[in-house]
Amino acid sequence: MQKFKNTSEIEPLRDFLGQDRAITAMELGLRIDNPAYNIYVAGNPGTGKSTYSLKVLKEHAKNKNNHKDWCYVYNFENPREPIVISLERGKGKDFKEDIEEMIDKLFEEIREAFDSEEYEVNKNTMLEEYEIEKENLVKKIKNYGKSKGFKLKSSKVGMVFVPLNENFEDEVSSEEFFKIKKELENMAIKVVYQIREIEENIKSIMIEIEDEVGKIVVDPHIEELKEKYKDNDKIINYINSIREDILKNLELFYLEDEDIKEFYSKDCFLKYVVNLFVDNQNNECAPIIVESNPSPSNLFGKVEYDYNSGNIKTDFTKIFSGSLQKANGGYLVLYAQQLLSYPLSWELLKRAIQSQKIPIEAKVSIEPEEIPLNLKIILIGSNYIYNVLYRHDNDFSKYFKIFVDFDNEMNRNEATENGIAKFIAYQCEKNNFKHFTYDAVEDIIKQSTRIVGSKKKLSTDFNKLLEIITEANVFAQIENKEFVEKYHVKKAINEKHKRLNKIENKIDEFMDNNTIIIDTKGSKVGVINGLSVYSMGEYSFGRPSRISVTTSMGNKGLINIEREAKMSGPIHNKSVLILQGYLTENFAQEYPLSVNAYICFEQSYGGIEGDSATLAELCALLSSLSGIPIKQNIAITGSLNQKGEIQVVGGITEKVEGFYNICKKRGLKDKAYGVILPKDNMDNLILTDEMEEDISKGKFNIYPVSKIEESVEILMDKMFEDVKVLVKRKLDAYNKSKDINNK
Repeated sequence: MQKFKNTSEIEPLRDFLGQDRAITAMELGLRIDNPAYNIYVAGNPGTGKSTYSLKVLKEHAKNKNNHKDWCYVYNFENPREPIVISLERGKGKDFKEDIEEMIDKLFEEIREAFDSEEYEVNKNTMLEEYEIEKENLVKKIKNYGKSKGFKLKSSKVGMVFVPLNENFEDEVSSEEFFKIKKELENMAIKVVYQIREIEENIKSIMIEIEDEVGKIVVDPHIEELKEKYKDNDKIINYINSIREDILKNLELFYLEDEDIKEFYSKDCFLKYVVNLFVDNQNNECAPIIVESNPSPSNLFGKVEYDYNSGNIKTDFTKIFSGSLQKANGGYLVLYAQQLLSYPLSWELLKRAIQSQKIPIEAKVSIEPEEIPLNLKIILIGSNYIYNVLYRHDNDFSKYFKIFVDFDNEMNRNEATENGIAKFIAYQCEKNNFKHFTYDAVEDIIKQSTRIVGSKKKLSTDFNKLLEIITEANVFAQIENKEFVEKYHVKKAINEKHKRLNKIENKIDEFMDNNTIIIDTKGSKVGVINGLSVYSMGEYSFGRPSRISVTTSMGNKGLINIEREAKMSGPIHNKSVLILQGYLTENFAQEYPLSVNAYICFEQSYGGIEGDSATLAELCALLSSLSGIPIKQNIAITGSLNQKGEIQVVGGITEKVEGFYNICKKRGLKDKAYGVILPKDNMDNLILTDEMEEDISKGKFNIYPVSKIEESVEILMDKMFEDVKVLVKRKLDAYNKSKDINNK
């Protein structure tokens, strides 16, 4: 790492560190313009996958400008199927306001036109002509009737003729009377039809006049809008439909409000409203929508309903957009776990990608036109979910062809160490923290290696590092120090341990009062201190675990007591079978094994899993068969294969520190205590400064081994060949006893 006094002297980190493979994959996925090339971003929490995804999307969104505004309008031909209209970004609001402004003006101008003096004069003139013509017809028939001795009277049934005098019927013959009356009635019928024809003509002429007046008022506004939106065929068709509907319903615009309420529905003007469904006016760059609750309605939009007396009612103005519509033309970020908690959302999303249309689920009444899908989906989740989807969902690999895999570690070198220092500088600048000294940064780098469990690697879980940075800064503030020192970092780490180590302390108490028996002095046959790791959420710690083996003559072979008690996992069961394979190769070439060997984890009340105790189990088994005791001041961990070669195990740092802490409490003595571990695990061993100091002073020992022979010689102070001879002698004795018993 480059030299500096404190992080104020170095350039803060601006780029993402240690994720070159993921960054390359993401860039490729974002550049491929294909609906099947959506992106799945995988990685452990804290590796920065969400932060990076949003950062890179913002950069790409600057160069993408094909997002649009979307509006729903009334379908005059089929009201159940609202029409969707797309406009250039920012034009949707203008279109909505233009329609509203035109309707408002038409209300005013149409009412003025029909209330004007000219219209009233023309209307009254025509009505007067009609009345005159009607009166002339009635007058004519009246005069004719009078000439025939009848007068015209109006009744509920229409026009009727009655004699002028009471004796008229006596003055003429009955035949003549009815003939005259019939003639007059026929003339009356003709007059009625003539009057109706005149009324129809007047009505038709009035409608034509109304229509002409309406056109004079409406058409200039219509033409103005058509000129403005001449490049959008859907809008032109919609405006033409508005014109036709207004001219058919002119009375809506000039009747008084009370009359409208009496004769028309309260929603009669809704058809002239524009539903601005997606408004991108303020989005200069392509939209980036992060949906953390991807329910079907949140994702695909919804149609709201009014409930009135048990009836469900809705209209196109109650259609609301979801994340897919808002992100159209840009990017939609989803989290896999949340998405899969809504199975319907996942199925609809795949259907939308396949059809390239965004469905809106409407229960009843309306079926909105679907919007074309044009976006890139970024699905963020774990590697586990990715593997499950890839194996069990055939559609997943079709629609998410780019896999961006965030690593939880990076190689440790000068560049990455400098990167962590720059990361700390960035956090100090961003959060107004005190800057960190060189030694403090070194200690955070060491903690990074502990997190990942390798001296050659650094962790990319920057959230955990940020916790240490944040808390160390607080301790420096409490002490009013100018910079965050190394001991502030240590204090932050130790204080976190204290918050989480309740179970660890309880186990220590049990070991101190011998509730859990762990010997660290003397030697015992068939008893050994193995090492286990306990995981409590994010906190892990190691402690010794006593393993015992007893042997006798028999033919059952190795008996795993944990398995017999159904407390052993499959990996541990496998490891016991591996031990049997080792014994078979080394001690059963001349005759079958004649032994019963019982292996047990003492005072274990939970399940046993893993193969890291294989080495300890074999050493205890050889001790039991040979009769040579094992040192109790040395613990051991390691996996073994059938050839006796020692393999690496996990949690090595926690295991070694766990035994060291027990020994420290009981009083360290020179070269008295130690841990045997796989030689290939040495790069994974990152110890505390205190422990490294005690090791350098010879108060605690680390014994790296690669073969079973080395382990046995350290634990028993005997050459392995001597131990092997004793084991073979015991097995020979078991075999001879078996032969004698069989005879």
